[in-house]
Amino acid sequence: MGVKEQMISILRSGEAHRISFSFSGSTGATVSVNARSFARVADALADGSVRVIEGRFPNDIAMYSSAADTPNGFEANTFYLGNNPRYSRFFNALICHESVHASFDLTRSTLPWIDNEAAAYIAQAYYARNSGLPRTSFEYGSHSIIAYSVVEGMRANNTSDISFFLGELRNSLNADPMYHSYIAGQFIGDG
Repeated sequence: MGVKEQMISILRSGEAHRISFSFSGSTGATVSVNARSFARVADALADGSVRVIEGRFPNDIAMYSSAADTPNGFEANTFYLGNNPRYSRFFNALICHESVHASFDLTRSTLPWIDNEAAAYIAQAYYARNSGLPRTSFEYGSHSIIAYSVVEGMRANNTSDISFFLGELRNSLNADPMYHSYIAGQFIGDG
């Protein structure tokens, strides 16, 4: 099975289809992710309107490029994969994370990047939880472990935990140098 087919399988899996959540974004708008978000991306991969390029990075990362970035060699509507261990729950959860960005792009959504990234990390943690990967599998203090706490609050309908950990996730993303170049801006999906 090629990586594109593997990604389609991940996005059509029961673990991905059980991901369903919404939260109040930083501007007060509702940010929602559900099974349709992942099915939309799987369909776009299947019909070729979204591409996958392997081996772009030497390390274990993935990214979705919604817009062309010619100076840095990124094409629009393309997933870029690094040297990822392809058959792990971490990889599957990472694909769900990046697919949130792709889904917002495909629906031509406009939202603050902070909410886009928060939603992606929550989806990643939700997949991990749904697949049986324990919270303690993630590095202490990481965005993923904070997002896992958001998921636990959502599952328990504990609004104070959701609010607290969502705030912590936003603070963590804002403080991370990896996101400084864009986290305070707007994501504008163009399909």
